[in-house]
Amino acid sequence: MLCRGQSQRVRLAAVSVLAAALAVATNAPASAENASKQFAVEGSGRLDCAAFTAARSDKGSPEYQRFIGFVEGYLSAANRYEPNTFDLSPWHNAAAFDLILEKHCSEHPGDIIVAVVQKMVGAFRPVRIAEFSPLIEVGTGENRAFVYQTILERAQAALRARGLYRGEEDGVYSPQMRDALRAYQRSANLYETGVPDPATLWTLLNP
Repeated sequence: MLCRGQSQRVRLAAVSVLAAALAVATNAPASAENASKQFAVEGSGRLDCAAFTAARSDKGSPEYQRFIGFVEGYLSAANRYEPNTFDLSPWHNAAAFDLILEKHCSEHPGDIIVAVVQKMVGAFRPVRIAEFSPLIEVGTGENRAFVYQTILERAQAALRARGLYRGEEDGVYSPQMRDALRAYQRSANLYETGVPDPATLWTLLNP
């Protein structure tokens, strides 16, 4: 379960990552390409941004769900072919992918979806997890999230660098870390839960 109000908090954080996600490549072909060859693209990936924008008017529609499913499937496949990668998008979720597409497609309606997602692959490389890391459930009730232990360690280091955390960088969700996250969320104008939700991690860790 994700934290309440997550989509609004993600929207607040989206601008910082969108610049990176959409500046990685300016010209990408309709068919995706890995290091050695091109491969065919099926389904929603072959459609353009205008089609995504139209489908987005009804997020419950099968058409919209196919777009988001394509993004999630493409990034899951990228976890396999990208070198030194266990999870390319370790805290991003469907709401985040939706906002990235929304922003880009509103400005570039003729771009092909697979090309946009390939740009996302490049943008996510700096924040990927290279090796397996256990998922840890943090928070309680409506304010809960599942976070990789590696990401908790990164968050502790980032909070320490900001003078908000003085505990160990051990990937443990302690009361001290919870309070440090609340302090950071308050400074970043995010919903104060003390939980490392996607919006918080986006603004805290995105390079």
